[in-house]
Amino acid sequence: MKRTPTAQPIALVADGDRHSIARLKECLGALKYYVLPVFSAQILYAALLERPRALVIARSSLPGLDAQRLCQQARVTTPNAHVILLLDDRDPNAIAAAFDAGADDVIGEPIVDAELRARLQLAVRILTLEEYRARVSDEGALFAEIAARASVHSRRYLEVQLGHELERSRRFSHPLALILAQVRTASLGERLVRLYGELFCQQLRTGLDWVARYGERTYAVVLPETGLSGALKVASRLQKALSEYDFGAIPRPGSVRASIGVSAFDQVSTMDLPSTQRLMSAAEGYLRDATRDGTSQIAGGPAIQPH
Repeated sequence: MKRTPTAQPIALVADGDRHSIARLKECLGALKYYVLPVFSAQILYAALLERPRALVIARSSLPGLDAQRLCQQARVTTPNAHVILLLDDRDPNAIAAAFDAGADDVIGEPIVDAELRARLQLAVRILTLEEYRARVSDEGALFAEIAARASVHSRRYLEVQLGHELERSRRFSHPLALILAQVRTASLGERLVRLYGELFCQQLRTGLDWVARYGERTYAVVLPETGLSGALKVASRLQKALSEYDFGAIPRPGSVRASIGVSAFDQVSTMDLPSTQRLMSAAEGYLRDATRDGTSQIAGGPAIQPH
């Protein structure tokens, strides 16, 4: 089977007419698209599941093809998709039905070369602009978080930046620790949850340690250059600060507690360095231990051992 060039965008062309596929392949080749021919509706549905971006050109009369199902699946499973339905004629009712099914564009037979090229060029521009818009939006949100060094970061930032911290630990053979602190109190609104995160930030080393939201009531504290012993001391400091801080009339000082799980490694080599997921999973395990032991408990251990 011919290997799909990874650098080229892909067009899924579902049509039982090989002459039609060859014609589309020629036009799409000029637009730097690789054409993946599909000869059954079921294969087309399956192919959509594997692609974050897809230009789909499908013959509406292809046996087993449900235009509405195709368009709905493309919207749900493929973040950036553009669906063009090929009709066997230019019947106005058939064209209206194709658009009602959710098609982005419709081309009826007989197909005029100039029209085909124009429609495909438009589809490619739309896909490119959508991809660019999504990338800029995604990167902008992440860069904004990176710039706000003193703030509490998101779960996504944690997963990305923790990988960078692990890479630095591997390069320089330095320790690294992760704390998961789950706040427990009878009265807990979003405003208070954010206050807890800011309080954690105040207890850490500026410009080195950082905090990210891990769950609805859970924060992750990342401690570069810190082994298990040091991380357990930081956890105790966080626990003490949380119980003593006056958040206002509700909750009362001393009424806030946290269960804390600590995952860390002290000696690093390329053989035993845990992955991001392993480090977080170990901390989750220790957090469960702390929760089982009661309120205001701390449990911790090495990240490189199964838990």
